[in-house]
Amino acid sequence: MLLERKPSRRRALVCALGAAVSFLSVTAPAAAESPAQSVRDFADTFVTRQLAEHRIPGAAVSVVAGGRQVFAQGYGVAEVETRRPVDAAETVFAPASVAKLITATAVMQLVERGRIDLDADVNEYLTDFKIEDAYPGKPVTTAHLLTHSAGFAGGDFGTGAATAQDVHRLGEHLAGHQPRRIRPPGTRAVYSNYGMGLAGHLVELRSGMPFHEYVQRNIFAPLGMTRSTLAQPEPGPIGRALAPGYRLSGDRQVRATGAKYGHMPPHGAGFRSTATDMAAFMLAHLDDGGKILKPETARLMHTRQFGNAEGTSGMAYGFQEHTRNGRRLLVHRANIPGYFAVLALVPDRDIGIYASYNGNGKGGPDSAWALVNAFADRFAAAPAPAAEPAGPLPDPAGYAGSYRTALAADMTDLGKVSSLTSVTTVTAAADGTLTTTGATALGAPETRQWTQIAPGLFREKNGYRTIRFGADGLLATENPAGPLERLAWYQSPSLHLGLLGVSLTVLVLSAVGWPVAFAVRRARRRSPAPAPRPAGLPGWLTAALVTASAGSLVAMVADFDANQADFFLGGSPLFTAITTLPVLAAVATAAQVVTVALAWRKSWWTLAGRAHHSAVTLAALAYLSVAAAYNLIG
Repeated sequence: MLLERKPSRRRALVCALGAAVSFLSVTAPAAAESPAQSVRDFADTFVTRQLAEHRIPGAAVSVVAGGRQVFAQGYGVAEVETRRPVDAAETVFAPASVAKLITATAVMQLVERGRIDLDADVNEYLTDFKIEDAYPGKPVTTAHLLTHSAGFAGGDFGTGAATAQDVHRLGEHLAGHQPRRIRPPGTRAVYSNYGMGLAGHLVELRSGMPFHEYVQRNIFAPLGMTRSTLAQPEPGPIGRALAPGYRLSGDRQVRATGAKYGHMPPHGAGFRSTATDMAAFMLAHLDDGGKILKPETARLMHTRQFGNAEGTSGMAYGFQEHTRNGRRLLVHRANIPGYFAVLALVPDRDIGIYASYNGNGKGGPDSAWALVNAFADRFAAAPAPAAEPAGPLPDPAGYAGSYRTALAADMTDLGKVSSLTSVTTVTAAADGTLTTTGATALGAPETRQWTQIAPGLFREKNGYRTIRFGADGLLATENPAGPLERLAWYQSPSLHLGLLGVSLTVLVLSAVGWPVAFAVRRARRRSPAPAPRPAGLPGWLTAALVTASAGSLVAMVADFDANQADFFLGGSPLFTAITTLPVLAAVATAAQVVTVALAWRKSWWTLAGRAHHSAVTLAALAYLSVAAAYNLIG
C-alpha cells in the first residue's frame, strides 16, 4: 500500500520545545546549564574516560534533540602517527554495521513506493539466483531479512576484501556464497549479515541502480550527508578524511590492516560517515522520517516486528529494541577490526546519540553499550518497573545448565571456535533466584542474578533487564538477535576443553617422546621391539600433525586481533594451516587405526607399546571429533 506523507513542521516545533524542557529537567540547577552544555559535560566526562580506560585512540560523538543537533564533538586523535585530532564534522570513520539501518531505510522507501512487498517471497524479485526452497510453503520474505529471522546459517569467513578492486559484485557474491537455510523463517531472530546483504540486493533489483548509488541519491543527498558513502572505493575527499583503524599490539597502537572493504556493502562493508552526518540520519528518523520516509513508513519501521520471546527485547525493521529503566530505545552497534560504533534513539524523548571509534582497544566495543546506558540514565531517566510474581511459578532449577549463542551454533565456518570459550552458565539458588555467568546482556559478560516474575520470565535483581526461557531450550536475552540455546551434556565446551586437554597431553608427549626414544635406542645400539620398520610412522605422524594443528589454533587465539582481518579476508598461511592440518591428521589417524588393529592381531611391539599406540589413536580421535564439531574439518 502506498503511504501518504504528512506535514511535520508543527510536530518538529513541539518536539524542540519538549526536548529542551526534557534536557533541562534532568540538569541541576536547571537555569544554570543549557541542554547543549549538559550534554557536553556528560560526553566530555564519559568519552574521555572511555578512551583512556579502553585504550582507544579517538572518537566522535553527536547528540540530537527536539529536531536539531545539540552537540557534536571529537575526542582523541584520528591518526596516532601524526596526532591529527578528531573533528566531529570532518573526520570520517567506518561505522560498519550501523549501515544496516541505512539498508533497512532504503528497503522501506521502496515498500512505500510499492516496489517491494514486505511479505512477498524474495524469490519473486531475484533474477540472477534463487533462495533454496528448503521449507516448502515457508518462503523467505523481506520482513524476515530486516528482522534477522530468515533462518540462514551464519559465517563471515571471506566476506571482506583488502582493496576495492577485490570486491565482488553484490549479486555475484550472494549467489556464490548462499548459506544453508537451517530453520523455518520467522521462528527465531539470529543476526545475519547475509540476510541484510540480500535486502540490499533487492534494493538494487527493484530500483534499477547499484546499491551505493541508490543510497547516495535517496538518503545521503536529501539529508545533506556529504561526508558519507557506501561506494567502494570511497570518493577521494572521504578517503583522505578517513581515520585509520587501530588495534593494540602489546602497549602500542598499530594500524588494523586487511579487510578495509567487503563484498556485501548493505551489511556495512565499506561504509564511511561522520558524526554530524549520522546526526542528520537520526534526526530524520526522529522526525517521522523527515525528508526520506513518510510518517507511516517510519512508524512501521520503528514498531516491534519480531521477538524471540514476549517480555524481552525484539526486532523492529533494521533497528533493535533496547530497554533501559523501562524506557524503549532503538539501537544498533557495529564492530569490525579497528573500528566500532553505536547509534541509539529514544523516540518518546525525541533524542538520540551516535558515537564512532577508531580502535578496538581492550574491551572497547562492549563499552559502547555502557555509553548508551549512561546517556539514557542521564537524559531519559525513568524508574525501573516493579513487577511482583503473579500466580504459581515453575521451579527455576529446571532452567539451570550451560548455554551458548545461537549465532555460534549456526556458524558453518571457523568462527564457531569462539564458542569454546563463550559459554553462559545458569545456576539456581534455593530461594528461587537464578545466577547467570556470561552474555545475557549487551556489553561485557558479567555475573547477574534474576528473579522470576512470570513463568520462564526473569527480571534482573534490583534492575530492569529481562530474560526468558523457552520450552525448546531457547534463552531470549537483552540482545534481540543474539539468543542463547541450551546445550546437551555432549555439547558442553567444558567437556570439549577437557577432551582436548587430555588428548593433547598424550599426543604432544608422544610427538616429542618417540623421536627421543628412537635416538636413545640408536645411541645405545638397542633393537626396537619386533614390528615392521614403518609400523610406528603413522602413530608419530598422527601425534605430530595433531600437535601442529593445536599449535596453529593457539597462534590464532594468542593474537586474535591481528588475525581477525585475515579471517574476514578468507585466508592467510595461518588459516590455511588451521584448516589443512586437521585433514592431514585425520588421514594419518585412519592409517594409525589400521596399524593398531594389526599390532594387536600380530603382537607387534611390547604390550606397553601396543597400549601406547592405542592411547595415541584414541587421543587423536577425541581431538578430531572436537575439531569436527567446531568446523575445523569439512
